[in-house]
Amino acid sequence: MTKSVRLTREDWLETGLQLLNDSGEQALTLEQLCKATSRTKGSFYHHFKSHDDFINALLEYWQAKYTEQIIAAVDRLEEPIAQRRELDRLAANVDNQLERIIRNWSGVDERVRQTIKKVDDRRLDYLTNLIGKLGKLEQKTASELAIVEYAAFLGLQYLFPDRNSKQIEHFIILVTEIISSYSSNKNP
Repeated sequence: MTKSVRLTREDWLETGLQLLNDSGEQALTLEQLCKATSRTKGSFYHHFKSHDDFINALLEYWQAKYTEQIIAAVDRLEEPIAQRRELDRLAANVDNQLERIIRNWSGVDERVRQTIKKVDDRRLDYLTNLIGKLGKLEQKTASELAIVEYAAFLGLQYLFPDRNSKQIEHFIILVTEIISSYSSNKNP
């Protein structure tokens, strides 16, 4: 980044996600953030009260970007089938490496663990509602199918870390079709 451009809070958060993705949570030091942005600690503290404040903001930013923005994009569509296709497409394009790094980080940091729990709960609730709406299923059945589908999504991130989004999307669509088929057979 050039010094002539003033960095925003979002610029710092994007830099944090990039450092996290490239080198893991140990790269999120104030020194490395400043080096990556070519900025001073004063610039950092203009946007964040402390390093902890930055980490909390980074986790909120990741949640907003990779969960809330995806849900908002899907909700802009009116037809449940179109919503389903868009969710599959967007889920396949989630940065699998970043997701894995954050999940691994949650094993040693309670803040991250709490964020992962909120993200998982939000994603599962959304998926449950979408599956229920599409299959006209009872809440319990829709919730169980959402858990199976979400577990497949998470598993794909670990089983195939180097696959591209089109390959991942293929498997996500396959799981969606299996669940849709099951849903249709449950409610003839």
